[in-house]
Amino acid sequence: MRINRYLALCGFGSRRAVEDLIRGGAVSVAGEITYELGRQIAEGEKVTVLGKPARPPSEHEYVMLNKPKGYLCSASDPYDRPTIYRLLPVTCKKLHYVGRLDFNSRGLILLTNDGGLTHSLLHPSREVPRTYKVYTRKRLAEKDAKTLLHGVDIGFDEKARAVSIRHVEDHFEIVLQEGKNREIRRMMAAIGYRVVDLQRIRFGALELGDLPEGGHRRLAASEVARLHGKNNED
Repeated sequence: MRINRYLALCGFGSRRAVEDLIRGGAVSVAGEITYELGRQIAEGEKVTVLGKPARPPSEHEYVMLNKPKGYLCSASDPYDRPTIYRLLPVTCKKLHYVGRLDFNSRGLILLTNDGGLTHSLLHPSREVPRTYKVYTRKRLAEKDAKTLLHGVDIGFDEKARAVSIRHVEDHFEIVLQEGKNREIRRMMAAIGYRVVDLQRIRFGALELGDLPEGGHRRLAASEVARLHGKNNED
């Protein structure tokens, strides 16, 4: 197994994060620092990161949280604002979140120690769909919906595009395939709308359903299988 894949399985983050660790000399194999991104790891070979053993979890865990407003997707905060881990059992602190929601947004957050799945869900080439309910002060006009579908400049040399938009009474549902920082709020601001409420209801094959706000649950085996097998299907 390639070392970057191995470290991802161990929960050390995205491919870029793992490659930065290797380039920075933080990774050793069989007692020797390696800078080779494509280094193959033999079964039983000892791998360490910053001197600590790197081992894949013996059993992966998958938890879905319905995040309320007013919580950070972070392990800690220097200003002592509440984080999503305050809503979870202590045993979940070892799990990392897959795609964040900003402080004032709510909805589906997946937490896991499955680094391989995390990489697969977040890599831009996978085009994993995320579905959101968006509430604005004024109804989204058809011409503005078409603009979002075509793509808008959201600043910092970034452009964002909606995959689909569906009007539902007092809100609309929008599907994206990327996870840029505050992407929807920036898209809406670019066309003159203010978002007053934003809720993620679907991530890949995973649906929020009727999970109460602030609540969490373990994923069923069938849900995990769909995430692994059909990550890019809406």
